[in-house]
Amino acid sequence: MNMIHIYVIYPTLKEARHITHLVLKRHLAACVNLFPVESEYWWQGKLVKDKEIVSIIKSQKQNYKKIETLIRKNHSHKVPCILELPINRVFKPYAQWLNKETK
Repeated sequence: MNMIHIYVIYPTLKEARHITHLVLKRHLAACVNLFPVESEYWWQGKLVKDKEIVSIIKSQKQNYKKIETLIRKNHSHKVPCILELPINRVFKPYAQWLNKETK
């Protein structure tokens, strides 16, 4: 399976939308979903509670490095959460659409 999801966390909706637009404009992804979340995590020895935005970028394996580079250049966090989630099964017509819409 060539399709992947890339899970990313952003500090603000504005930043998430900006990076989403860059990814889509370059046809590196066919679709990006944005979700508000409440997070709790350790950062620099302190427990932090925060509101963040999660994105799920739907793309192809060969685009991962380009997407990661684009996110790292435009993300405000020093250590952004960028995770590749492999896809084991997908509805065939959906996969065909995704392949058509991405480079």
